[in-house]
Amino acid sequence: MNNLHVHSSTFQERGIRLILALLAIGTLSPEHLRAEEEAAPEKIQLAEAVTLPGAIEIEGDTLQLRMDRQMRATGNAVMRKDGQQVTGDDIRYDIQNDELQVEGNAVITAGQTKITGPMLRMRLSENIGEMRDVSIEFKSSPPPPNDEDGSPLLNDQAILLSDPKRYLEDNQSYSTQASTKSNAFDNIRATAKQVLFEGQNIKRLKGASYTSCAADVDDWYIKTNSLELNDYSRTGVATNAYVEFKGVPILYTPWMSFSYNNQRKSGFLAPLWGSTSRSGFQLLTPYYINISPDMDATVSTNYFSKRGLQLQGEFRYLGETYSGINNLEYLDKDNMTGQTRYYAKLTHLQSFGSHWSGGYSFEKVSDDTYFSDLATRIQVTSRVNLQQAVFANYNSEHVTFNGILQRYQNLDNVSFVYQRLPQLTLTYNDDFKGFHVQTGAQYVNFQTMDGMVDKPSGSRMSVYPSISYPMKNSYAYVTPKIGVQSTQYSLSNNTPVGYSQEYNQLNRTLPIASVDSGLYFDRQTSLFDTTYTHTLEPRAYYVYIPYKDQSKLPIFDTSLNTLNQNSIFYENQFSGDDRVNNANQMTLALTSRLIDSETGIERLSGTLAQRYYFEDQKVTLPNTTTSISKSSDILAGFTARLSSRLNLDTFWQYDTERSNMQRNNYLLRYNPEPGKSFTFGYRYTANVLEQIDTSAQWPLGSGWYGISRLNYSIRDDNAVQFLGGLEYDAGCWQARAVMQRVQTATANANYGMFFQLELGGLTSIGANPLNVIKRNIPTYMRTYDIPAIYRDQNAQ
Repeated sequence: MNNLHVHSSTFQERGIRLILALLAIGTLSPEHLRAEEEAAPEKIQLAEAVTLPGAIEIEGDTLQLRMDRQMRATGNAVMRKDGQQVTGDDIRYDIQNDELQVEGNAVITAGQTKITGPMLRMRLSENIGEMRDVSIEFKSSPPPPNDEDGSPLLNDQAILLSDPKRYLEDNQSYSTQASTKSNAFDNIRATAKQVLFEGQNIKRLKGASYTSCAADVDDWYIKTNSLELNDYSRTGVATNAYVEFKGVPILYTPWMSFSYNNQRKSGFLAPLWGSTSRSGFQLLTPYYINISPDMDATVSTNYFSKRGLQLQGEFRYLGETYSGINNLEYLDKDNMTGQTRYYAKLTHLQSFGSHWSGGYSFEKVSDDTYFSDLATRIQVTSRVNLQQAVFANYNSEHVTFNGILQRYQNLDNVSFVYQRLPQLTLTYNDDFKGFHVQTGAQYVNFQTMDGMVDKPSGSRMSVYPSISYPMKNSYAYVTPKIGVQSTQYSLSNNTPVGYSQEYNQLNRTLPIASVDSGLYFDRQTSLFDTTYTHTLEPRAYYVYIPYKDQSKLPIFDTSLNTLNQNSIFYENQFSGDDRVNNANQMTLALTSRLIDSETGIERLSGTLAQRYYFEDQKVTLPNTTTSISKSSDILAGFTARLSSRLNLDTFWQYDTERSNMQRNNYLLRYNPEPGKSFTFGYRYTANVLEQIDTSAQWPLGSGWYGISRLNYSIRDDNAVQFLGGLEYDAGCWQARAVMQRVQTATANANYGMFFQLELGGLTSIGANPLNVIKRNIPTYMRTYDIPAIYRDQNAQ
């Protein structure tokens, strides 16, 4: 360092800031080192090197510079290099040996990580060194949405392609989390007897404790002999570790790996456990494999105390033009039944380009009671037909095509459906000089399933070309339409009810004409000091279809549409092509709305509708009678958006001939703030069902939340489904206890118990009830997703 001319071997001043540019050879370059002789005596600055990579900046109340060897700063000493800052009472840096020593209140700050200890030894250029008796603070992120076993989601595109509904539900939950999260897990704390710096991004902690609790809260820790933190990948690896909760060790593992960011990482996921009445105690141990950014797998062992050990596997993959999810479950020998039991679900979606796409979906179980014995969700246990299908699609501006080979596995030996081998559907839509032209054609080969005795089978070909001429302006519209529906059957074993011989070659051709029309009136009105647009919207819909006897035609996929505010405007009151009703009828409806002029929100809406028959209805399904009524039931619907917190939807269907209510539905939703919701529903259908359905999530104070769902059949005096539980939010940890009763379609009711302890979003212990809760309580919000202002209110 003879390039710096200082007349004494040591230089000492108060309040000095010194900047040095160290080159690879460990000396100072004269081009970047200049003494400013004109500078004030309390400060000497060696400039220009501050912007260079590798530049070192040191300052303190007192600075000593020993030529060619050592710098020393004492009193508020600070040293900076490449975004890393070191502070302490006494900082010494040996330039020739590249050795840094800090004595007293040593602190290293790099990015979002802060390490504190009484001393520091480090080789600065290699970032190799040690500290003792340290405490560490750094930033983390709450976990992203997970699958039911706790494995990370593959990515948005894969979920969107494979399950659009699930994608929307998960991303709605996650977007809510991102915008309203309370930062419960942002700050991570760790302490260690010793920390070894092993390069730029690696720190190894010896005798370490790790938690996301605040500084004055020591509710839980992960304690480990050795904890490696990788700042680049934001991951940690602990060996010989155990979880201590409230001073009590509750979980031990010889090795664990975790991410303190929201990245996917291979390793064991937290084990899940619970209990059901049909299978006993359950322990699920999953291992997640991050194969590549667009491919992963989860393998698990699932132990049932009453049934034995089940193996599970899930493989997910994604490419630019394809995606898929494959699930397998296998139980070699059920201790209760003696059977080998399995479940398989294979799905694949593929884009072929040029408007073509396709894929397959295959699902199969070993026996009829698999779901009722081994599953706990009513959406699963109520399933009675499992699809096995291969399909291809074509979509362009005017033409769509769908081809499918579809068969089913039936589980209840009652609810049989026809197999479609194949079904081909083609539609064409276009506009020409104000006319709208539409043609639909479908060919289906219906085959019976095993167990369908004396049922017809065969093919059906349907074609329905139509043309309409829409005419509309700002206050009215009229749309006349004409078309021809033609259907041909080629059957076997078709002996209709009431006939003694087979009718296997049949056809039906019917013209269809309709006119849809409506008016729109509006006015401005004021109510409670708010200006609204009040509308009145009458509608008239006429349909004519001549009668034709269809009693010889089989019923493959046709049923009577449920009468509602949409279906009352259908041409055909039957779904499917096996029946087309005769019609000479007019539907009249009146709708009125109250729309907030400032926000555009529809606050109130009501509709009244009824269909009038000018001829008797003669077309029926087998074993049903014709109706001679001159009008349909009266339909009425009312919707109120009283505020962003309170919504009410109602529907009535009133039989004017019998003077009684045929159907009656109410749905009331109250959601005053995140984490506080209540829903009440009532459904009534004459001689069929009468049920109440209510769910809630509500804060109880002192960090407690109650959750519940009850679907109760008044007609059967029986609970179809019940869920009740408690949650406790302690800030850096949450606990959930849930009990569920599920009435299954193929067996008696199944009871499940779930308990979960979630530690700072890092790991969880016990059975995961979150997906069960979300499916039963759509408005449910995880406690750590609730904004801090509301969590704090409930913590009091």
